[in-house]
Amino acid sequence: MSGSSAIEDPGIPLVNRANGTYFKYVEDDVNQTTTSSNANIFNREESKFYSISYRLSRRKRLFQRRLYCVNCELALAIISIIVMLIETELFIAGLIDKTSATSIILKLIISGTTVLLWVLIIVYHATGIEIHMTDNGLEDWRLAVRVPWTYVVIITEIVVCSIHPIPGNILIPTHGIDGESKMVSLDAIFSILMLGRLYLVGRFLVVHSKLLTDTSSQSLGALNKVKINTAFVFKALMSSMPGTMLITIMVAILFIDSWAMRTCEVYYHPGNDASNFLNSMWLISITFLTIGYGDIYPSTYCGRVVSVVSGLMGVGTTALLVAVLASKLEQSRAEKYVHNFVSRVQLDKTRKAAASDVIKQSIKLWKMRMISDDTERRLRTHGKLLKAIHAMKDAKSDKESIGESAVGLIEINKSVNDIYEYTEKMKEEQSDLKAKVSVIENKLFQMDGKLDVLVSSILHK
Repeated sequence: MSGSSAIEDPGIPLVNRANGTYFKYVEDDVNQTTTSSNANIFNREESKFYSISYRLSRRKRLFQRRLYCVNCELALAIISIIVMLIETELFIAGLIDKTSATSIILKLIISGTTVLLWVLIIVYHATGIEIHMTDNGLEDWRLAVRVPWTYVVIITEIVVCSIHPIPGNILIPTHGIDGESKMVSLDAIFSILMLGRLYLVGRFLVVHSKLLTDTSSQSLGALNKVKINTAFVFKALMSSMPGTMLITIMVAILFIDSWAMRTCEVYYHPGNDASNFLNSMWLISITFLTIGYGDIYPSTYCGRVVSVVSGLMGVGTTALLVAVLASKLEQSRAEKYVHNFVSRVQLDKTRKAAASDVIKQSIKLWKMRMISDDTERRLRTHGKLLKAIHAMKDAKSDKESIGESAVGLIEINKSVNDIYEYTEKMKEEQSDLKAKVSVIENKLFQMDGKLDVLVSSILHK
């Protein structure tokens, strides 16, 4: 066997993945030079990538790039939405029309921000892939892509952010609720759907959350395989500040849906009551709360769709509100203990009072039987006796049910731990007892041997 240092060195890997070619390490002296050169190539090219310090610094830079990218995305989305609102309000006020230079310039600004938003979306997802490669030590980006979900997410975001009012005036024929056919503009639908870019607010909150920026939370999440995403941050915010979150969500839904309802009615049915913003807020409010008085109703299909969406959001928000109130009204562990203790004391008093009533009414009933009193008074006394017996039984059963309801996961865990400790203590005592029994057996064997020697010596004498 050759004494090649390439084989004996534990720092040299068995195979090399450089450029996708796998080099075999053999023991003969002929391939020793090739093996050493391949190992050097591996160490030069990949040791830097697999270095912990390099990966940590690279990960930090990628996180900073993603943070900057998300900030720019939200800024462009807000700018484009503000420009869209300005153009829409100017058109509704009659100051411009869809073919005027002002409208075209504003829409061109929206289109420009949309193109930049496309680029930032691609950069954001590319940065996420690089972060995944760095975290898992991957060399090829195709290994970090989840086919087809990554492509579906990117395409969906691009489509959502692509919707915006196009420069010019695009008219399509449509039929209203009353059956009247007319040409209407698509700008209202595009403007309402453009509000879908507000999903970037959730991404902004995630990347700026301490749960994502803190190193300890990232480490704990990675160890427990917990993804710190929008859903996780939303749950955390709902747990820490549920009131603020619910109020913010409801106010945002109210204003966004009210503006969408008003835009639909103004574009497609200008004379309707819902064309006024305050009336639109009233309509959205009663729809959101699932009341629906019927005094104001949408007269366009677009407005009806907005009403349905508002109703669904209202049902979801109401469910969140009920869940938050239920969690807030639930007693803590200490409060449950105090309440159960007070309830048990009251039930003990009730049971004792009922028991005394049973004795009292029994004595009265016995006296009445002794004097042969068969009047209605005896029947009332007998009824009081039965009532006292039932009260005593009810107090006893209520006390038992309180004891059962007071047992939770913490109490069960404590009981299991106590049983485990008691079992371990018994095992230790049994081990000590076995050791003592073994010592006694050894001593008995020694005594038996000595007695045999003594008996044999006596017999020889």
